Amino acid sequence: PPRSAALLRWDEVPEDFVECFILSGYRRLHCSAQECLASVLQPTNETLNFWTHFIPLLLFLSRFGQLLLLRGAGDVPFHHPALLPLWCYASGVLLTFAMSCTAHLFSCLSPRLRAAFFYLDYASISYYGFASTVAYSYYLLPGLSLLDAGAMSHYVQQQLGWQLDCSLPIAAYRALVLPVALALAVGCTAACCRSRAACCAYPFAVRTFVFAMPLSMACPIMLESLLFDLRTRNPTLFVYFYRRYCWLLVAAFFNVSKIPERIQPGLFDIVGHSHQLFHIFTFLSIYDQVHYVEDGLAEFLKAPLAAPTYLGTVGYMLLLMLCLAAVVRRFLNVADLC
Repeated sequence: PPRSAALLRWDEVPEDFVECFILSGYRRLHCSAQECLASVLQPTNETLNFWTHFIPLLLFLSRFGQLLLLRGAGDVPFHHPALLPLWCYASGVLLTFAMSCTAHLFSCLSPRLRAAFFYLDYASISYYGFASTVAYSYYLLPGLSLLDAGAMSHYVQQQLGWQLDCSLPIAAYRALVLPVALALAVGCTAACCRSRAACCAYPFAVRTFVFAMPLSMACPIMLESLLFDLRTRNPTLFVYFYRRYCWLLVAAFFNVSKIPERIQPGLFDIVGHSHQLFHIFTFLSIYDQVHYVEDGLAEFLKAPLAAPTYLGTVGYMLLLMLCLAAVVRRFLNVADLC
């Protein structure tokens, strides 16, 4: 008989494997790796979870290949220091899609491997969030009036009548943005790993909130649009930035609400459930982000304000990888998280 006939209902799999309001389409526990690979072409409740991130992975792999290897980012070679933040950002985008595909594809190998894959999935999302901050800090933030001491001091004097030197707080922000983002990435990963514990009442809400926290690192862009005329000065950043956050809000809605399967359990088990929609809208959000990061890179290459260093880019990414590995290892060694 075809393997799809062996798919199980929610009451035939371990409780930890059951997804809210998804009644059927479960693969059996302890599938072989070959069976997991074959399942990408079978009607399981994980099939479109895989494809909704595998296709974007291929699209972004092609785009970053053009930018970094085929001189799509101008006339600079792939090893030029100016491209270091883009390499970091590309690694974050590609890793988060690749790890998501891996987690959804091989989650039925064993309970321990399932936990390991999803811990690594959370770690990759944090890695991506930090990689975005690295790209922002070189390609986008230096061009903001909000982080220009002269422009900001003039704004404060004009609006509030205060004589205030903004150079010190701006310098402090520039110095702390990456260390704070790194600490936030590690903390978010630990919180999301903790949310897989049986004692966590609202795991999806917790994870959605936790992964929204690193988005605060983009607050300067939002403040720029409120205090200065970002829409006129940088229409590409303005449009794509706010559209990205619209996609993220829609993605968060589906991830927390579990709509539409909450309304009609069993109807959307294979096609159309909330996690698939969550994947689609997160892809759209990153697609828009790539547009304005690429535009920021083009402006940076015209007049680089600060040359990226290996220590300030790749060094941070390697340090984060070590910290995330330690977090994942710790949670894998804890038998009962409650």
